[in-house]
Amino acid sequence: MGQLVGDISAWAGNVSTSVAIVFVNKILMNITGYGFKYATTLCALHYIACSLSIWAMQTLGGVKRVTLPFYDLVLFTATANVSIVSLNLSLMINQVGFYQVAKLLIIPFVCLVERCWLGRVFTRPVIFSVLTVVTGVAIVTVSDVPGGERNMTGILIAGMSVVSSGMQQIFCRTMQQKHGLASHELLANTAPAQGWSLLLIGPFLDRYMSDAWVFNWEYTATALAVLALSCACAVGVNISQFACLGRFSAVSFQVLGHSKTVLVLLGGWAFLGDRVSGRQAFGMALAVAGMVAYGVASSQLIMKKKNSTAEEAVALLQPVGTGTATAHVVVQHSARHNHSPNNKLGGRHAAGRTPTKEDIV
Repeated sequence: MGQLVGDISAWAGNVSTSVAIVFVNKILMNITGYGFKYATTLCALHYIACSLSIWAMQTLGGVKRVTLPFYDLVLFTATANVSIVSLNLSLMINQVGFYQVAKLLIIPFVCLVERCWLGRVFTRPVIFSVLTVVTGVAIVTVSDVPGGERNMTGILIAGMSVVSSGMQQIFCRTMQQKHGLASHELLANTAPAQGWSLLLIGPFLDRYMSDAWVFNWEYTATALAVLALSCACAVGVNISQFACLGRFSAVSFQVLGHSKTVLVLLGGWAFLGDRVSGRQAFGMALAVAGMVAYGVASSQLIMKKKNSTAEEAVALLQPVGTGTATAHVVVQHSARHNHSPNNKLGGRHAAGRTPTKEDIV
């Protein structure tokens, strides 16, 4: 029960903060808002804010200091930074439709990696539900079907964004399990490395993408307050995301994450006056149906595994009859039993003794 509450809290926290940061960033980055069009630099500031918040908790004694091995730290940081940079470049170079299709390909890529590398097996209901979610989100987000001649550079960058984003999510879970780290402990190691490295390349990349230096942005008190609010939301997003990826598989995180797309569209319709077409409404309904189906299929699979484990445990504790060759029991006995002719374990078994729980390892 406690684990279920924790799972729901992590997911709800990630969805709520992710939706909130989208609307805050719309106000911050839109021309009608404050015109902060420096996406990579903004990501760097987000990670630096995460670093400072975790550093403060460590100083107050709320979070213990844990060091991630240098090789794993470099691997994770490089993968995550390539993901951020390639997604921004893909959005700039490619059409929006092609960009959205590339993002949807992250799910099949993650499934392939988890199947081949981690040995995960996907049941037919799970595969069907994932395809349903991807189809629904594609109907909602892909405004123009990619076609015609395609810039080879754009294709390569889009492919790089798929691979790096998928691997970053897989590393987030596997590294937590490998080193026994909590989500905030992994974030405490990776956020400073990501923040400062992105801050070095961010202004130059943003200058290339927007034809303007971030240093020339109009820094007013109100604009800085909105920027600080964006960083505060980012702290919640990153902590909850690492918590989700530590609890769920990367595929589950991707499927549940698409609920944010639906909520953002509904929020824009309810609060910002955005229009929702009939096609988008159908796509949202299809995506939600796929998420529900995925939740049911995953729950059934978990229950099946629990029942199988319970049956194996019961079978292990069943009495072992005499003369049965099919049961293999590891028997522990002391050196005194080994050397005493009157207490030979084999003789006592021949007399019909049933091994106790202490005999079974």
